[in-house]
This record gives sequence, structure tokens and C-alpha cells, in this order.
Amino acid sequence: MLRLRPFRRGRLLAPLGLAICLASPAITHAQVAGADIDASPLILQAEELALEGNYDEALPLYERAIAGLAAEPHRQNQLRYRYGIILNALGGQQPDLYPLARSQFEAVLGYIESSPGLPFEHSAARVRSAIAHTYHQHSALQDNPTKRAAMLRNAYLLYRSAIDALRREEDWQNLAITAFNIGQVCEWQGNLEEAIEWLEQAVALDRRHGFADLEEDQAYLTALREMVNPSRPVGNTAI
Repeated sequence: MLRLRPFRRGRLLAPLGLAICLASPAITHAQVAGADIDASPLILQAEELALEGNYDEALPLYERAIAGLAAEPHRQNQLRYRYGIILNALGGQQPDLYPLARSQFEAVLGYIESSPGLPFEHSAARVRSAIAHTYHQHSALQDNPTKRAAMLRNAYLLYRSAIDALRREEDWQNLAITAFNIGQVCEWQGNLEEAIEWLEQAVALDRRHGFADLEEDQAYLTALREMVNPSRPVGNTAI
């Protein structure tokens, strides 16, 4: 049952409006002194184009803006994360964008891990889940079974590496999302029993915290259980 969905309908990922903050007047030419270009107008223009759905023109502007923020690594990595989210969302139509999305998230993860204790909007665990999701989604478009299996394995290991930290951080919604995603990866790997275990965790978190995904996740869990133990036909006709 191959049911690829976006990273839990985008709830773990930055919403489209977030990067408007990156493009606000707070980012001035002086703040990117030493860079070859002023990033602020590029970000504003890229955001406008992205909101219109004109990604062919928006993506090169994001790349130029990222380069322009070389002197401001915090803002640069904010924008890298945002750019990675967009690339990942577009990967279903253009799969060669998945590795580019992954490279953005990996750069962000490197920044976070190189400066422990430095405040950043997204935890290392959340970024690992984003990296995992690039493998997760890309695997569904792979015709080569060996490559597909390797991508699913990478996704599984990265999701698992994020779980404990998300729990320690009490990041309950992203923990539920990641549990769902691990469960889906397990299903695609043919490991239905483990998939059910992860979906049970996701549903329990949805129920405990009132997350909107409860009904859909419960339906998915029910479908997985049915795959493991199909219900016997009901009727008067003898079989």
C-alpha cells in the first residue's frame, strides 16, 4: 500500500509565510556587509514569486540570497531551511530537487551541531527528520529496487535518530509526525508489525494532545491492522 504524502501535510515544515520574516527590513545591507550582494530584496522577490507559484524564477533568487547572507550564518541557515522545505515540496514533480533539498538541511544541521547551545528555530532532531523525509519521499519515485531500499533505510535511521531527542524536548507534535513517518517507511519496507507499533504511538500522541491528525492516523492504523489480520467475510453464503 504505497501512500506517499507530504511531510505530514507540511506541519513539521516551515509555513510559506515564515520566510517573510527573513526578508523583513531587519535584514539590511549593512548586515550582509562583506557579501557580494544585498540579500534582502532577493528574498522579498523570491517570496513573492514563490507565493505566486512561480518557482522557476524563485529558486535561483533563493540561491543568490543564501550566498548573499554568507556574513550572517544564522539568517543564512534560516533561509537554507526555508529553501529546503520548498525544494522538498517540489520534489514530487522534479525528483532531482530532493538531493538539493537534502544538502540544504544537511548544511543547517552542520550549523546547529557546530554551535551547541546557540539558539535556532529548529532543533537538530527536527532537521534530521527533514533530511529523512527527503529520502522517504524520493524513495517512492525510484524504479531501482536497490536504490529504493537504500533510501528507505536512510530515512528509517534518520527518523529513529530524531525520536529520542524530540521526546526529550517534549516536541509532541513533531514526535507524532515522526512516529507516523517511521511507520510509513516500515510499511513500505514490508515490516507491518513495526509499522503498527509506530502508528500506535502517533495515534496516542494525537489523542493525548488533541492533534488534528487523529482521525486520519487512526484510519491508517486500522488499515495496517487489517493488512496483518484481514477480517473474515460476513454473510450467509457458506465458503
